[in-house]
Amino acid sequence: MLFNFISVSNKLSNWEDEGIRYFTKQFPKHISINFENLKSQQHPKRSTSEVISLESSTLLSKIDDTSYNIAFDKNGDQMSSKDFSQLINICIESHKKTNFLIGGSFGLSKEILKKSNRVISLSNMTFPHRLFKIMLVEQLYRALSILNNSPYHK
Repeated sequence: MLFNFISVSNKLSNWEDEGIRYFTKQFPKHISINFENLKSQQHPKRSTSEVISLESSTLLSKIDDTSYNIAFDKNGDQMSSKDFSQLINICIESHKKTNFLIGGSFGLSKEILKKSNRVISLSNMTFPHRLFKIMLVEQLYRALSILNNSPYHK
């Protein structure tokens, strides 16, 4: 089972990679993750809508109709870790690949949100991409722990 993190962000930094490895080394063997970092299109001569449109075009080219797409947006559904584990279970049982879609600093386009199977908000707070990815990997590990009745989730 592949979980693909597609985000408008920079390459993983050393501390970010170390934080992600801390959780992924504990994943079950049948679970793998991949990071696709897309270049931000921000430029002083571009409007917010132009940036979102350009980033969305690139992001849309990375997803296909056979994948389960989960977008992250501040207006998305909030869910508990147990609810998230049930969503992950659906992904594992139903799909070969799940894409976690993370927009740039201006967010994702309405087109991507409509094309996504689920739109989730991890919090009402704003987080930097580097920290958000680690938090998302941790929640994925927690979800897998819940599904495997591991004592990690309390």
